[in-house]
Amino acid sequence: MAFTNITHDDVKNVQRWSRITYTEALKSTHLFKKFLGLGKKVNGQPRSSKKAIIQYFRDLEKGAGDTIRYDLLMQMTQDPITGDNRAKGQGEPLTYHQDSLIVEQMRFPHEFRRMSQQRTLHDLEQDAMENIADKAAETLESYMFRYLCGDTSINFAGNQGTAPTNQVFAGGKSSESALTSSDVLSLDDLAYAAEKARMSSPSIRPVRIEGGEYYVAVLHPYCATDIKLSAYSSSNISWPEIQQYANVRGLKNPIFTGALGVYNGIILFESHHIFSPSTNIRRNLLLGAQAGAFALANPYDKIDRKTFGDNNFMSWAYSTDDYGNEKGVCGGMVCGFKKCTFNSQDYGVVTISAYGAAHA
Repeated sequence: MAFTNITHDDVKNVQRWSRITYTEALKSTHLFKKFLGLGKKVNGQPRSSKKAIIQYFRDLEKGAGDTIRYDLLMQMTQDPITGDNRAKGQGEPLTYHQDSLIVEQMRFPHEFRRMSQQRTLHDLEQDAMENIADKAAETLESYMFRYLCGDTSINFAGNQGTAPTNQVFAGGKSSESALTSSDVLSLDDLAYAAEKARMSSPSIRPVRIEGGEYYVAVLHPYCATDIKLSAYSSSNISWPEIQQYANVRGLKNPIFTGALGVYNGIILFESHHIFSPSTNIRRNLLLGAQAGAFALANPYDKIDRKTFGDNNFMSWAYSTDDYGNEKGVCGGMVCGFKKCTFNSQDYGVVTISAYGAAHA
């Protein structure tokens, strides 16, 4: 009979499982890991990248505090000074808008009793790690998309979800309440959303990939089917053409891997995490740079960091009770999510609301 040997005093064991669990959790996410971005290192530490779809902050990994404040520098509007005209005293001030992101602890516990261990040959520690990693992955992706889609019911760590400010409605409708079963997503709606992104103020910046500029669209699976049907009936482009471009580019850059296709400079993905504000209404996304923000802090307090070190992304803890009869493991992380909003406007998101229902 095989038993799980829980050695909660073994520092190397705790470090090993905490790092493996986070790595497996991130690997298990479908789109979250693709959209997350770090910039170049400054003083040996990676800085957040303003060019990524989800700006990744790790400022709190080694320090105290639970809030990150970050700025958007607005593009200057003043015309250049020409010739010998005096420049001194004519300078335009730097204009910033600021947002903040709060982090909080989330934990995923598993518990089991002595007799349950005797009835199974499974390695409970390994099973717990895999299960915790899967649930953490589901949570990361679900929470981030709820924020990006404008789900106002989410409020993790005090980061209140906000309603969309840049919106496109299928079928030329003016609101989600006006959408009917005939207002399914089409290629035209994607083009309108990209136009809105470029013409908004400030404009939504596309993501630069291999010298090209792209927006990213994330579609509900029902709406993804409607897009395919729209392409099949189009006289301008076929669905195989849309697929082919993504397949070729996917060999060069990971962000294209798993994409449905590329249309009009928009990389298309599907996700069941797309938020539905009401029955059969799907709030699809068109995303640019700095659409969302994600922060990660060290899950251990100052005392435990002296034991387990600084470079941990998930905590891993063991518990025993009832004279050793009840045992448990718990993985946790300290993180925060948010849609980037500056000056009360969504900065990198256009929502595309459409009717979407099962086709079979």
